[in-house]
Parts: sequence; C-alpha cells; structure tokens
Amino acid sequence: MPFVLALDIGTKRTGVACADSSTGVAVVLPTLLHDAPEELVEAVCRLADERKVQELVVGLPLLPSGERGAQARLVEEVVQALKERGLQVSVLDERFSSPRGPSQDPDAEAACTMLLTYFQRRGS
Repeated sequence: MPFVLALDIGTKRTGVACADSSTGVAVVLPTLLHDAPEELVEAVCRLADERKVQELVVGLPLLPSGERGAQARLVEEVVQALKERGLQVSVLDERFSSPRGPSQDPDAEAACTMLLTYFQRRGS
C-alpha cells in the first residue's frame, strides 16, 4: 500500500499525518520536535522509511497576501533537503489548514487537514 505523509512544518514542532493513498483515510501521528531543519529532515526520512511513504505533502505557510515570509523560506529549505534525499514532495498552500477550535495537537490536525485537502484536489 502506498502511503502519503503530510507535514505542517514549524521552527520547533512539525505536525504529521499519514494516509493510505488508496483510501484517503488520514490519521494524525505524534508531532515531531526538533531544534534545527537538519534534525527535522533526518526525522522525516526515518519516518518515511518506517511507514513506506511514497509521497510527502508539505504545507507552505504563505502570508495572507500570498507572498513568502521567513517561515515559508524555512519550509522551502526543508522541502529542498527532502527532495535531495530522494523523496517525492508536493507543496500545498496551508493558509487555511489551521484547526478552528480547541485541539490536543493543532500541528498534527493541520497536517491531517492538508492531507485531506490534497486528496480532494487530486480527485482521490
């Protein structure tokens, strides 16, 4: 079964969700804690290998204007590093993926929302 992993990348915390691409059913995974982009890249590569992930979906945090700020540049740096490690990565505008109410893990829920949006746009 090919799996898709979604990431809501932050400077210290990254929300994670995973789905079987044949069903589109997404589940949240534990949020990754990290101190540097390189540490995050290593953690994602390990997770992708363990879960037999075929593709990554990464949220791009554009400013409300649609421009790229500092956080978007960090995400693009991580995406490039993941691609250099041989992973297939798709980027998705995440401006509207934040959970709307109380949440135990808003980072993971945002990743789950992105994953569901990805499948809807793909027509899966």
